[in-house]
Amino acid sequence: MPLLALVIIVLGAGLAAVAPLYLRLVRRELSRADRMERAARMLGLQFSRGDPAYPGSIGQAFPFELFSRGIEQTCENVMTGTIGGVPVTALDFLYIQQVDSGTQHPDGTADYRALRSEPVRYACAVGAIGGHRPHVVIEPASMVPDVHVAPERVQLEWGDFNARYRVSSPERGFATALLDVDLMAWLVDLAPHLPLTWEVQRGDILCRTHGLEPERFPELVGAVVEFARRIGPGASG
Repeated sequence: MPLLALVIIVLGAGLAAVAPLYLRLVRRELSRADRMERAARMLGLQFSRGDPAYPGSIGQAFPFELFSRGIEQTCENVMTGTIGGVPVTALDFLYIQQVDSGTQHPDGTADYRALRSEPVRYACAVGAIGGHRPHVVIEPASMVPDVHVAPERVQLEWGDFNARYRVSSPERGFATALLDVDLMAWLVDLAPHLPLTWEVQRGDILCRTHGLEPERFPELVGAVVEFARRIGPGASG
């Protein structure tokens, strides 16, 4: 059998094996907006497939650094409403990074061109709590530290909590007041089993993670509402 024919047969068999999986993944992604809309209805929230604030960004309404990352930001599948007295916004947030790539020539000159990354996607839920609070970040200790988070680490007095979470804030006193025994116990024992990063800043709470399926957005939104409900008087803004 000619070599070319053999190569074609092998490639064809490989494509035949991979194609069904690829098509399932494509169809699943194409249906994400529909699945997100069902999640919004389950929560009793309004839903928009695109950014209702476009050409701005609904993300720019919130005081979190995440929503200004990259060279291009997009908000999709936006859910809005009020749950348990807490105004909430949940969405898919995507941004593009620009990467400079340089080519060095023998004569010492170089050519540079800007490359665009694949979209970085976050699942986000924001709860409005009012007031004006310092910035606090609570992220899983098992994750690589977020390079965008300030390095002011705060150690709490509960070892189990410190083993589970890493806390950063320029205001240690506020961070310890925010993370009282009730809130720490909830985060350790009852919060969703997801790699969630929490941020409190000014009058909002942000909860974010990567790669969240639409069917789990109710957990994300419910967690933000529960976190807001458990903020004690010592951390009022």
